[in-house]
Amino acid sequence: MTAFTPKRMFLVAAFLLAMTFCNLTLPFQVMSSLRNGYQDFTIYYMGASLLRNGQASALYDLPTQYRTQSAFTRVPIRLGPLPYNHPPFEALLFVPFTLLGYWPAYLLWTALNLIMLAVSVIVLRRHFPELAAIPPLVLGLGATAFFPVAIGIMQGQDVILLLLLFVLAVVCLDRGNDAAAGALLAAGLFRPHLVVAVVVLLAIRRWRVLLGFAPVAIVLAGISVAIMGWRGPLDYVRFVLRVEGTGARGFGPQAVPNFRGLFTDLPGLSASGPWVAMLILASSVLVFFVALYRIRNGQDSISFSFSLATITAILVSFHVLTYDLCLLLPLVLFLLSRTVGVEGKKIDARTILVILLFLTPLYVFLLFVIDSFFWFSLILLWLYLRLVLTPAPAEVPA
Repeated sequence: MTAFTPKRMFLVAAFLLAMTFCNLTLPFQVMSSLRNGYQDFTIYYMGASLLRNGQASALYDLPTQYRTQSAFTRVPIRLGPLPYNHPPFEALLFVPFTLLGYWPAYLLWTALNLIMLAVSVIVLRRHFPELAAIPPLVLGLGATAFFPVAIGIMQGQDVILLLLLFVLAVVCLDRGNDAAAGALLAAGLFRPHLVVAVVVLLAIRRWRVLLGFAPVAIVLAGISVAIMGWRGPLDYVRFVLRVEGTGARGFGPQAVPNFRGLFTDLPGLSASGPWVAMLILASSVLVFFVALYRIRNGQDSISFSFSLATITAILVSFHVLTYDLCLLLPLVLFLLSRTVGVEGKKIDARTILVILLFLTPLYVFLLFVIDSFFWFSLILLWLYLRLVLTPAPAEVPA
């Protein structure tokens, strides 16, 4: 068990408390907007409403989406809908929420998100000794101080559910229950662009993950077909590609903290040039296969391999936004556990990295002041390099 210096523990707790306070001020500043339906929970409530009203075939029709959203939101500046860019099967999850009004449904989903976040932290602390050594209050502050978690809950996103599935999956892998881990990851296919990459990276070391992943994935695909017909999955793919191609605020590459966002908006590069596309592809392939090779060796702890797979999936994903970074919470907490240890008496590179990952003003500046969150990809790339350059065998934190 790691020993902690009281002074370092106090400084870390004070910093996390300050970041938590910053995060808590955000929803109070926009409370009226949340009541009127500005947040992303609108898309889930809208999709579920279409299913409940027998309009599943119009799930990816923009005019229908807009009319449905206008019935329960009041957003004068919104000239079109918040697009429902998720698989059909996920809309079923939110059908019970449509039995309530929009605002009570949002509050209920927020409460469930908070419960899932607490369960995630508790499971991590009980299973991993390095996290159990941290006082529960400090570990809890680590979760609430992480801005992607705060923005995900405020937006009413589904990513906290995916975080819980990831946490349960890594525990199953650590216990040797590979098929169960695969089933849990398949349940997160409402974000396929992230889950599939993680599964591929993990399966190169634990192929039995696929034994649990494939059946659940087939069942979810069958549910989607049952909801919308055989063309449903194809309509979903076409709709997502069309929405991404619009480059609208919130969906364009300037908001994406990965290689696509970095190279598309990097000063001096033309966003439409073929060299940019080649650069994005080449860097993504390189990063993916370096991680694949590292994980394939099988010398690292499963928590290390899972963390490397997650950061790799984020970097190479076509679409990833701020709240998707909450999937890095286990890795961030592992890094935090080392930062408050006796070993970290000086401010080293790892400590600076942890500060940047938790620094709420940095997120706010990149997101709301200069609208260029793609710069955060440099911090994620730094985190990735720290992992892949750590000598094997490695534990988390690296």
